[in-house]
Amino acid sequence: MAEEIASVLEQARLFVLQHAPADLLKEAVPFGIICLVAGIGLSVLGAKLSRVGITCGFGLLGAYIGAFVARQTGFPMLVCSPIGAVMMGVIGYQTLKLWVGMVAALVLSTAAMGVFSYQRILPHYGEFEQAVPSTVDGSETFVLPSPEEHRAYLERSPKQWAQEYWAFVTQKDANVGSNGRAVALTAMITGLCLGVVAARWALIVSTSLIGTALVTTALASLMRLSVPESYQAFQRHPSLVGVAAGAFLVSSLVLQTLLTRKAPDTKAESTRKS
Repeated sequence: MAEEIASVLEQARLFVLQHAPADLLKEAVPFGIICLVAGIGLSVLGAKLSRVGITCGFGLLGAYIGAFVARQTGFPMLVCSPIGAVMMGVIGYQTLKLWVGMVAALVLSTAAMGVFSYQRILPHYGEFEQAVPSTVDGSETFVLPSPEEHRAYLERSPKQWAQEYWAFVTQKDANVGSNGRAVALTAMITGLCLGVVAARWALIVSTSLIGTALVTTALASLMRLSVPESYQAFQRHPSLVGVAAGAFLVSSLVLQTLLTRKAPDTKAESTRKS
């Protein structure tokens, strides 16, 4: 199964190289550094600073909305923009659990679909890559593709490749679509419930998972561009990548749990002692 995962990642890399704009590829290193810093920040302080971040984000959105209203109505912008920032900031502060639940729903559904794809979709990848289109006028006849057809097959867009792969998987497993939707919906509802009921733990798990994903992706991109030999070595041993990512995730979970732990109430303790 590790070989299938490596093949899919390599296919994704080739798609990026073929279809991404040249300017975007030139900016891959700065973007990778930004993702690396953001991932480390989320993995360490994501849960602790979540309320401040959501409040500030809503405040900036409110300031923009206030400025827009000022331009449309002719009211002073110095009045509308701060009022909008305060009002939206209060909304963000008071609805923290709702947004935590939405993030937890997204993260949990993504993780559930990743496990589902690993078990039900990814095993068909090797057979899909070895399959050769051989149907002509509805009859099963082996026909060598023309050079134009072969070039078009190799230069498929990511959307075309995904559609062909999904059609192949559904032919092999007719229930994969309905089962996948059920898994995703159940995971989303569960994540939303956990985010509302246990906001602290949902924040810790969600920010740790997102931060770990950003860090591993950024490191892979930077290694591929700066030290391709090491990148290829990790590709040949994907289990090492899994162990390193798992260790980073566990460290993030432990660290954020300690950082978000409530301080003991010294007044209550002194009252009980007295």
